[in-house]
Amino acid sequence: MSKCLSSSIIHSLERLPHNAVVINSQGVIQFTNSKWKVFSYEYGLSTHNKWIGAYYAELMQDVIVDSDQCATLDESMKYILRRECQVYTSEFSIQTANKGNRIFRLEIYPLLSDHYLEAAFIISLYDLGQPTHELIPICASCKSIRNSKDEWITIEHFLKHQLSLQFTHDICPDCVKQLYPQYARAFKN
Repeated sequence: MSKCLSSSIIHSLERLPHNAVVINSQGVIQFTNSKWKVFSYEYGLSTHNKWIGAYYAELMQDVIVDSDQCATLDESMKYILRRECQVYTSEFSIQTANKGNRIFRLEIYPLLSDHYLEAAFIISLYDLGQPTHELIPICASCKSIRNSKDEWITIEHFLKHQLSLQFTHDICPDCVKQLYPQYARAFKN
């Protein structure tokens, strides 16, 4: 069934930096990139080589074991397949045979192409690493964090590189009062 996808789309899907699966508007798997196959092997998941033509839920049952998360995914997928919602993103934890407990980000979004006429969607997985239940050393004064290399880094750097978070700048009312007292009255309400 991956024959329905043009070679340029397949080439683009293979170049993605993450695991990707393409499904059609009925939820049937049309394509899995080579990173998905490597991912399945490395993490000790099913190495089922005949995913093409299977229903996406079979694939997700192998990855998401929490029944509440499966139900949420199924409900969200219905909205996406009916085109009532364009994108789904969720983070979840799975226990893998080879790499232990890992946090993953699952994203589902439309495959946009001029050449592929049937509605299709990409399911991608990003490994965010192990859940952090450990104590993180933080400076009592400047709030820098000591990383695993015994380097002291800013909280922003730690969150950006360890948790893949992005930031935008803002200023809280207390800092406005301290730094810009002429505007402080705007925050009295």
